[in-house]
Amino acid sequence: MTDLTALHVNWTGPFRAGLRRAREGGGRRVYGFPPEEVLSCVHSALAWREHHGPIELVTDELGAAWCREQGLAGLYERIDTGLDALDGMDLDPVVWFTGAKYLAVRDRPAPFVLLDTDLYLRRPLAGLDRGGAQRKGFWFAHWESVDNAVYPPPEELPNRAGADLSRWLFDTPATNMAIAAFLDEDHRAGFAQAALGFALGNGGPAPGEPVARPAFAEQRLAPAVARTLGVPLHPVAEGFWLVEEERWDGPAPVADFHHIWNLKAALRRHPELHGPYLRQLLAELLWRFPDTAGLLARIPALAGLRPLLAPTLAALEQHGPLTDPSWPFGERRTRRGNREDTRV
Repeated sequence: MTDLTALHVNWTGPFRAGLRRAREGGGRRVYGFPPEEVLSCVHSALAWREHHGPIELVTDELGAAWCREQGLAGLYERIDTGLDALDGMDLDPVVWFTGAKYLAVRDRPAPFVLLDTDLYLRRPLAGLDRGGAQRKGFWFAHWESVDNAVYPPPEELPNRAGADLSRWLFDTPATNMAIAAFLDEDHRAGFAQAALGFALGNGGPAPGEPVARPAFAEQRLAPAVARTLGVPLHPVAEGFWLVEEERWDGPAPVADFHHIWNLKAALRRHPELHGPYLRQLLAELLWRFPDTAGLLARIPALAGLRPLLAPTLAALEQHGPLTDPSWPFGERRTRRGNREDTRV
């Protein structure tokens, strides 16, 4: 256990921008996470608290209202609605769908960890233990390849606000920030200033990959600022994600964490996999945290999964999780508060 606070960051600005467009076209939408991300959000908060410490939600008024309506507020030590400030900034929510992270980093002194709601830990993050020798620098999920459509050279990106990028040292791959531990105050402040400086006033349509600008501001500027300041860089996972080939060079990080992001495109291409995947997420969550069954039964967004709760618990009690041996489910917390080693 550590004393590191994690932040779930949920900005509804991109949804509200899309809602305005839908209304103009006569459509209607209601805000909310899809079921798989509700499950991962619950799992993410519980696993972080078990392994490392407190977790808070940084959101806006709509996000906070949805969280309370779904009965999820109890997952967090605190709900901060400071992201409403983004409505008064020149930040295009369609382009900068991850832009709320920059504000969250700006407004919070180090140390803390950004943790995506679609990622949950399967074991503690080595090096972040209390007093650990390596508890310094910048920790991130894993490296990603650059010089491709997602991460083109910095000079090829739109820079309409004229941000000065020449001061930063771009000599590393990209750092996936689904996990991002800011342990150095100078790095935190420098990254927030650089990311907001590049994003503000730099919206609107542009040629190239739509995610290139936010991917750069988040996952190239963070290591570039760190390298310039001499701050050590630490990937959580060994594997290196080859963006252009969409595969791992080295071991996939299944023992460290599960990240839904890598599967979203596959689920869109193969909708028949959505149901089995939801059942897998549910089984893993209930195996590790069986006491969450009551919470899950009360979440409106998971109404379709309620009939599966009792059968899933019964099956887990009888034979444990049925999964490939290469996909460890970690250790189980029983209702009695004990734990059983179930690594396969």
